[in-house]
Amino acid sequence: MHIHRIDSTSKKHHNFLAQNRKDPITGDSISEGDEVVFCAGCKSVFLSDTWEYLGNRHCEQSETLIDFPIEKAMFLKLEDEILFYTSLPKKGRSQRNIPRQVKKVPWLKKSQNISPYQNFLHNSFMRFGKIIAFIPFYIFVVIESNNSFFPLISIPFILEGIIWLHDWYYGNKVESTYQHFKNNTFYITKKGIGFASKYGIREFVLSAKEIEEIIFHERDNLVSNSYCQVYYKEQGRPKKIKFKINSNLFNNSSTLISALNTLSISHNVPIRIESGEENTLYYVNKMIAEGNSNFLISGR
Repeated sequence: MHIHRIDSTSKKHHNFLAQNRKDPITGDSISEGDEVVFCAGCKSVFLSDTWEYLGNRHCEQSETLIDFPIEKAMFLKLEDEILFYTSLPKKGRSQRNIPRQVKKVPWLKKSQNISPYQNFLHNSFMRFGKIIAFIPFYIFVVIESNNSFFPLISIPFILEGIIWLHDWYYGNKVESTYQHFKNNTFYITKKGIGFASKYGIREFVLSAKEIEEIIFHERDNLVSNSYCQVYYKEQGRPKKIKFKINSNLFNNSSTLISALNTLSISHNVPIRIESGEENTLYYVNKMIAEGNSNFLISGR
């Protein structure tokens, strides 16, 4: 663990203090003389005590920055900071895609431009072009056997390859947590929850004020059948969305529990935990005892 003591005489630290940064878990302001660590994964800053409380882990890893990051690396403001993220499981077609219902109000759609070519490569015309280009492929396979079709059937694969290379090249240059979104991703911020396509090109966000309850069901310490349910209203009617948590990206649920706790504190969102795992119950009971959460524990 690489600890940095905040010293205002340092130019880097002085610029850092001017940002009025806060510990994302406790909400405590970071000031002169505090000892902090920076997560190597997302560059979030934590008080050293908080880092130890998290089990010296964040973003599914335990590395911290050796050098104090320059101002350019402070890319996440507290109100927009992504506290937790996990790619949607690749098993199960309905699970790996962004759910259809999140594309309706009260979910808000937003996007970021990762390159000057993004709008061209990701618009509906390009998707339509790939579909049309597949028609000769079916003709070639089902009806004909003519080599003259080969240049045509290669078009959709070439287009898909160009889009993949574009997203990979520019996505890895993004100076934010989005560069870690290699697939469709679920994430939690202090403002609410969201689903994002790779590199965050398209996002669908549900504000915390719209959430009525979140249920986290954990089984076998995220090895199988672990999921979240989010309850909200769509045009006054009760709605819920249920999705699995990808168990392959982190070893325990402490990061997710911490993120849910921050969300519950900030917006008074009820969080129900259904778990029999000792580590999870330890974190949850500690937060309940401290009186700083809206957690409710129920049996599985």
